[in-house]
Amino acid sequence: MSEHPNVATTRAGIEAFVKGDVATLSAMIADDVIWHAPGNNPYAGTSTGKEETMARMGRLAQDGVVISFDIHDVVGNDEHVVAMVDASITKGSSSARGRAVEVFHVRDGQVTEFWGYNEDQPAIDAVLSS
Repeated sequence: MSEHPNVATTRAGIEAFVKGDVATLSAMIADDVIWHAPGNNPYAGTSTGKEETMARMGRLAQDGVVISFDIHDVVGNDEHVVAMVDASITKGSSSARGRAVEVFHVRDGQVTEFWGYNEDQPAIDAVLSS
């Protein structure tokens, strides 16, 4: 049995994010996306629209934040995709690692809304605030 197309697209999007492939990632995000970044750090909050969302991601890279994901599993259907990942975040000499869940609303093969949930959000906040 093959993967649902939204699952395959989400896997590709996660890989594009990790590789810094801005063109692929941008193509997968809807113009009217709502992106909810968790936590209490300079990058947390809700971004509205592709331009604002991509700018937020660009700030992470510009500030030297390195985020990688080892995908545990991705499940989905025509409207939703859930990715379970092991995440690693590094900024300067600070780093954190832990499990995370990413929830995507998908329409026509593009992400229209995103929520991230980290196992140890205070550890992530400490790294991103350093």
